[in-house]
Amino acid sequence: MRNVVAISIPNNLLKNLTAEAKEEHTSRSDIIRRALKQHFFMRDFTMARNKAMAELAKKGITLTEEEIFEKVS
Repeated sequence: MRNVVAISIPNNLLKNLTAEAKEEHTSRSDIIRRALKQHFFMRDFTMARNKAMAELAKKGITLTEEEIFEKVS
Protein backbone atom coordinates (compact mmCIF):
# COMPACT_ATOMS: atom_id res chain seq x y z
CA MET A 1 0.00 0.00 0.00
CA ARG A 2 1.32 3.43 -0.88
CA ASN A 3 0.77 6.58 1.12
CA VAL A 4 1.14 10.20 0.21
CA VAL A 5 3.23 12.45 2.45
CA ALA A 6 3.33 16.19 1.94
CA ILE A 7 6.59 17.91 2.80
CA SER A 8 7.82 21.44 2.47
CA ILE A 9 11.30 22.12 1.16
CA PRO A 10 13.15 25.29 0.25
CA ASN A 11 13.02 26.43 -3.37
CA ASN A 12 16.68 25.61 -4.00
CA LEU A 13 16.16 21.97 -2.91
CA LEU A 14 13.07 21.66 -5.07
CA LYS A 15 14.99 23.05 -8.03
CA ASN A 16 17.85 20.57 -7.46
CA LEU A 17 15.42 17.69 -6.93
CA THR A 18 13.52 18.47 -10.13
CA ALA A 19 16.73 18.80 -12.15
CA GLU A 20 18.09 15.53 -10.75
CA ALA A 21 14.86 13.69 -11.53
CA LYS A 22 14.92 14.98 -15.09
CA GLU A 23 18.58 14.04 -15.52
CA GLU A 24 18.00 10.52 -14.13
CA HIS A 25 14.72 10.07 -16.05
CA THR A 26 12.94 9.25 -12.81
CA SER A 27 10.46 10.87 -10.49
CA ARG A 28 11.10 13.20 -7.60
CA SER A 29 9.30 10.69 -5.40
CA ASP A 30 11.77 7.97 -6.39
CA ILE A 31 14.73 10.15 -5.45
CA ILE A 32 13.15 10.99 -2.10
CA ARG A 33 12.39 7.29 -1.45
CA ARG A 34 16.02 6.37 -2.20
CA ALA A 35 17.26 9.14 0.07
CA LEU A 36 15.05 7.92 2.92
CA LYS A 37 16.18 4.31 2.42
CA GLN A 38 19.82 5.44 2.52
CA HIS A 39 19.17 7.52 5.62
CA PHE A 40 17.61 4.60 7.51
CA PHE A 41 20.32 2.19 6.34
CA MET A 42 23.04 4.54 7.60
CA ARG A 43 21.18 5.06 10.90
CA ASP A 44 20.86 1.31 11.44
CA PHE A 45 24.48 0.69 10.41
CA THR A 46 25.74 3.38 12.81
CA MET A 47 23.66 1.99 15.66
CA ALA A 48 24.96 -1.55 15.03
CA ARG A 49 28.55 -0.33 14.78
CA ASN A 50 28.25 1.67 17.99
CA LYS A 51 26.76 -1.32 19.80
CA ALA A 52 29.54 -3.60 18.56
CA MET A 53 32.21 -1.07 19.52
CA ALA A 54 30.72 -0.76 23.02
CA GLU A 55 30.76 -4.54 23.44
CA LEU A 56 34.38 -4.69 22.29
CA ALA A 57 35.31 -1.85 24.65
CA LYS A 58 33.79 -3.81 27.57
CA LYS A 59 36.28 -6.56 26.69
CA GLY A 60 39.14 -4.10 26.48
CA ILE A 61 39.37 -4.25 22.70
CA THR A 62 39.66 -1.01 20.78
CA LEU A 63 39.75 -0.74 17.00
CA THR A 64 40.13 2.24 14.71
CA GLU A 65 37.81 2.80 11.75
CA GLU A 66 40.69 1.77 9.48
CA GLU A 67 41.21 -1.51 11.35
CA ILE A 68 37.53 -2.33 11.12
CA PHE A 69 37.55 -1.57 7.40
CA GLU A 70 40.57 -3.85 6.88
CA LYS A 71 38.86 -6.72 8.76
CA VAL A 72 35.59 -6.54 6.86
CA SER A 73 37.08 -5.87 3.41
